[in-house]
Amino acid sequence: MNAFIVLLVAVLVSTDRGLDGTWVPKAKWPYAFTTPLGDNAFLFWTLEPPEITFELHVRARGYVGFGLSPTGAMTGADLVVSAVRDGNHSFVDMYAVKNARPFVDTQQDWTLLDAEKANGCTVLHFKRLLDTGDCDHDIAITTDSVRVIWAYSDNDDTLVYHHGLRGSRTVFLLENGAPRKSLELPAADLLWMDFRVPNVTVPSTSHNWYWCQTIPIPRLTRKHHVIKFSPLLDKKHYVHHIITYACYHDLDPSLHHFGFECYSATMPDAYRHCRAALTVSDVGGDDEFAFPANAGVSLGTDSDPKYIMLELHYSNVDRREFVDSSGMRLWYTPNLRQHDVGVLFAGETNVMDQVIPPGTTFVTHGLCSGQCLRRGMGDLTKGIHVFAYVLHAHLLGRKIQTRHIRNGVQIGWLGKDSHYDFNYQQTRSFSEERVVLPTDDIVTECHYDSSARKNVTHGALSALDEMCFAILFYYPRVNMSWCTSHVPLRLQAEVVGIPADDNKSVWQYQKKPRPALLSALGRVTWNATTIASLQQLQMGRQRVSCESADGHRLIEASFTAEYPVFTALNDNDRKCPVH
Repeated sequence: MNAFIVLLVAVLVSTDRGLDGTWVPKAKWPYAFTTPLGDNAFLFWTLEPPEITFELHVRARGYVGFGLSPTGAMTGADLVVSAVRDGNHSFVDMYAVKNARPFVDTQQDWTLLDAEKANGCTVLHFKRLLDTGDCDHDIAITTDSVRVIWAYSDNDDTLVYHHGLRGSRTVFLLENGAPRKSLELPAADLLWMDFRVPNVTVPSTSHNWYWCQTIPIPRLTRKHHVIKFSPLLDKKHYVHHIITYACYHDLDPSLHHFGFECYSATMPDAYRHCRAALTVSDVGGDDEFAFPANAGVSLGTDSDPKYIMLELHYSNVDRREFVDSSGMRLWYTPNLRQHDVGVLFAGETNVMDQVIPPGTTFVTHGLCSGQCLRRGMGDLTKGIHVFAYVLHAHLLGRKIQTRHIRNGVQIGWLGKDSHYDFNYQQTRSFSEERVVLPTDDIVTECHYDSSARKNVTHGALSALDEMCFAILFYYPRVNMSWCTSHVPLRLQAEVVGIPADDNKSVWQYQKKPRPALLSALGRVTWNATTIASLQQLQMGRQRVSCESADGHRLIEASFTAEYPVFTALNDNDRKCPVH
């Protein structure tokens, strides 16, 4: 029951809208969070720990249900069902054990505060504890992502099958602190600059395609701070993420405003030094993200970037050709803040050395070692303040957590989501900033489920390949952009029994076509022994990649580090009795 949290809405709701067509809450107090549930429902909620209060609106005439589910289906769902019969309003806490009619819970934990039904619409105002303590039939609401699902009847108050009147959406119900709003500034002091790819033709030949384009930053006569950013989405359905990288080196004028398929043979080497991220916007994320009031991204000085590189990842599941002009808007001001913002990628180095065996569950461990942090922070002995993060993996990812380790003890999390959703990756703020010292270690764990695959999955760009890292927003900025590691492929080849003749070709794989490695690993017998041997390597010596803001190595390429020995925090905060 402690799996994926899904809000099941067997709802019969809709509500009044404002003159501009937006949904209007009935409650007199403001709600901190909102999200649409398709075209016919809308959810408002606010946090008052240990409780969470909802207001649900649905345009329908029948019953309504609302709950949490581990998969988005009825199986394992913790829900509440509301209906009005003969003027009597029922509101019942229920649970489901399979895709069938749910059972009434003996412990009623959802509290109805108010209900209204008129003009074919229903509004429900209710609350519950974040953790009800009912480990058998209720799911705790945590900082993990939550799937909201809804189903309703348009004409019947009797609990019957929804006949397709349902939907699903992943959200964060329990945010890490209130949503951050940027400071109110005079109009003359809040400026913006837009960076777009100009009418890029996305081919139909690939379901995953990356495009990189460099664009000069408008000349500023003095220092400014970027205080927030917002994606500019042309073909929203196809854009999976947009990253704005800083280019600190001079670019040949012939490359200005030119784009190339990212990391392909045609991409100029100059682009490969644009490695320091400025902004990150992923699928399902906010319309905008504002930095803390005391920090911003620096632009306009001699040491600041003169160009940016947009990296756009298109998820072209329809395999259709289309033209896109998406990009990023940077909001900036001459009203300077105390600190400059930096972005650090911490996790697994994105190379083919990442190996996930088929037909199993598997965990990779990416190490951002103290050696790299010390080199990147230099004389900054007081460390950096991490204020936000994005967790990133691909389709096999089920759970990601980034451990913060100091002196052999895990002191906290730099990001954690036990119910990771590839299609909902949002920049999330910490309610209290985390201070990372140059002597600390950071370990990012990605839990994968490859049970449906028959072949090995590697680290690479496609969504069918994998990645594993946390993107950490912090201040003050230091000369460090990537702090990652990987288990050398030669070691992995040895423990799974690839013959020595193949071992050399595998080790040299990065200069060979993909079939060479797939052929060698395809001869491996994947069983409990080979999988366990490969898993054990993840917590051994790893090759460290430590890069500066301009893409240069801070530590020699052959540097390796031992996986840290530490006392770990329990990754499940809920205490349930063992039956």
